[in-house]
Amino acid sequence: MREDLRRLAHSGLTFDAPLSEQRAGELVARLAIAPGGHVLDLGCGWGELLLRIVAAHPGTTGTGVDSDRAALDRGRRLAAQRGLTERVDFAEADAARFDDRGDVVLCVGANHIWGGATEALRALRGLAEPGSLVLYGAGFWERAPGAVARRAIGELPVWDGLLRTARTAGFHVEQADRSTDAEWDAFETAWRGGLESSDEPDAVAFAAERRAEYEHGYRGALGFAWLVLAVPGH
Repeated sequence: MREDLRRLAHSGLTFDAPLSEQRAGELVARLAIAPGGHVLDLGCGWGELLLRIVAAHPGTTGTGVDSDRAALDRGRRLAAQRGLTERVDFAEADAARFDDRGDVVLCVGANHIWGGATEALRALRGLAEPGSLVLYGAGFWERAPGAVARRAIGELPVWDGLLRTARTAGFHVEQADRSTDAEWDAFETAWRGGLESSDEPDAVAFAAERRAEYEHGYRGALGFAWLVLAVPGH
């Protein structure tokens, strides 16, 4: 995707995933972290969920890692607005090679950094402290995709296969949910919104193409998993 089009698409989003405010609040509460703990967000984008977790749990710190400079700058602005600059830092780096560990580790919509679910879950297991939690958010096929959906999205695991992969990587699955159709519809609408409001014909055309792929392709076939994974303690 062209960089200018991605900026426009992101401009209408709070989260770069099909995530409602209600689910976000539940995840923030579920990923409780004690004072002195550290949250690591790999492929963080602008780090909205990272910032909310740190803000909700006093005495904690966070690091967001991404290669997208503009998204990181947005995250830094949000951190400053919320008084979190001293507690959250954003690093422009290859998340797959970043040297850090966390008491809570986030990876939402970023498993491509390692090449897919199997590789990502194995890597995340190595980065999470014993007794910690990992939030893994990723796409999967709710049902067999048609040609349009497969062309737009590519290869993904199915639900049972994703859970099996998480367990094989050494996690205990504490919670396994998936985005609702309403969350998907809201996300797709917001994603297209910045493009559709542009004066650029290319942006409007790209939004129309995305809408067609969604409504006539992957809506209802593409799911998004929210897995809270526990790392065995010492």
